[in-house]
Amino acid sequence: MVWHRCSGHHLGAASRMSLKYYRTDTMAARDSASKTGFVNNWQSGKSGVECLRYSLQQKTHCDVTFSVGEDRKSIPAHRLILSLRSCVFEAMLTGPLAEQENIVIPDIESDIFDQFLMFLYTDDVTVDSNTATGLLYLSKKYDVPDLEEICLLYLESSISSETACVLMEQAHLHDQLDLKLKAKKYICENGDSVLKSPGFTDLCHSCVLEITETDELIASEEKVFEALNAWSEAECRRQGMEITPGNKRSALGKALMNVRYSLLGQKYFVQRVSPNKLLTETEEITILKNFISPDKSALPFRKEAVVSTGDVTAEKVIEKVIAVDCFQSIGRGVWRPPSKELQYHTLWFSVNQNCLLQNVEFLAKPTEFYVYVYDVQTGDIVCHYDSYYGGHDTGPFITFSKTNPLIKNKKYLLVVTSTISHAAFLVKLKDKVQHGAFICSFEHNHPDDYQVVSRLSFLV
Repeated sequence: MVWHRCSGHHLGAASRMSLKYYRTDTMAARDSASKTGFVNNWQSGKSGVECLRYSLQQKTHCDVTFSVGEDRKSIPAHRLILSLRSCVFEAMLTGPLAEQENIVIPDIESDIFDQFLMFLYTDDVTVDSNTATGLLYLSKKYDVPDLEEICLLYLESSISSETACVLMEQAHLHDQLDLKLKAKKYICENGDSVLKSPGFTDLCHSCVLEITETDELIASEEKVFEALNAWSEAECRRQGMEITPGNKRSALGKALMNVRYSLLGQKYFVQRVSPNKLLTETEEITILKNFISPDKSALPFRKEAVVSTGDVTAEKVIEKVIAVDCFQSIGRGVWRPPSKELQYHTLWFSVNQNCLLQNVEFLAKPTEFYVYVYDVQTGDIVCHYDSYYGGHDTGPFITFSKTNPLIKNKKYLLVVTSTISHAAFLVKLKDKVQHGAFICSFEHNHPDDYQVVSRLSFLV
């Protein structure tokens, strides 16, 4: 047999055709590579989540664009990813009534929307005081319950005198009833400090009415009047009106009648209330008569409720509830897995007045747990709570059904134990919290401690 060396022209027709296409494809690939400089294999070494993050950040293969915020910033995204994460986006972006490529979203800041998209793509989000309410709004608007839960947990655990009014207003706007009630409860328990916060002047008239008309608000009438006066001036500015007594009174409306003027000091009334001219001359005379003769009617203004005790009429005595936030800041959370051994979280504290410990509130409530409060000196149990038996259980806090008094300047140890999986948070505890003359101090604080307790409420 004789072997012949073959050259290109000896190939069959099919082989020549294959070689032609091979050369064409190779040349096209080389031409593409020459234009880009290299073949960008950006997917190499990345997980699925990392690829999604990259595609969002680098805007690759995007097929929809949002114009976001007042400045209408252009933010590209992917219809498929958004539709998979949100039924609202699915309705917006697919089907016969789908919106076109450029969708305007003017009611949120663009950087908040960027973070919202990042959560949809990667489940990764950083919630803080600057982003929580905006992300909560978007999670409600586009029906993303996982993000909504994260935002609510942050907001509920970070409430303070500076943020309570802001949270109440946001909850009112976005129809978050539980968050609104929680914010209102904090406001009522810390009235004096909350009413002077900048957030109060930003409230809508409905929320202002709701706060000032409740009997649960613990605040001096002087602070209530000053807060309403400041709010009326801010409202005049919002409405573009001149700040005059008539315009301020008009802005306040019914809220003006919620001040218990008969409880103000006479000197304060003459020096601070009367010069503001929010009240008519007839109304001032009514209040002055009530100062001189308390049995005179103060209508249409509110008076402190009175109760009859046999033949004696006395002012109603209301025990004061003081809520104490335990931490300065909240850090990362950790999920504690189930354990056969008891898991302990401890909180050392003392108070400067005799009182009762009424409530313990949690950052994220365990499902099965025990709470004990010990007198450190004697080892006696002051009060305890068992999630299986006894006690009154409402939402994220517990109320002790029976408790011994806390004695001023004694040290107490609060212990929460559980064998069931639960969440804990890395927090920085406060050294002390003061409300008027009442002081609660915390001891043995460590910056690397995980805590489950966010607030203590005392009956003073």
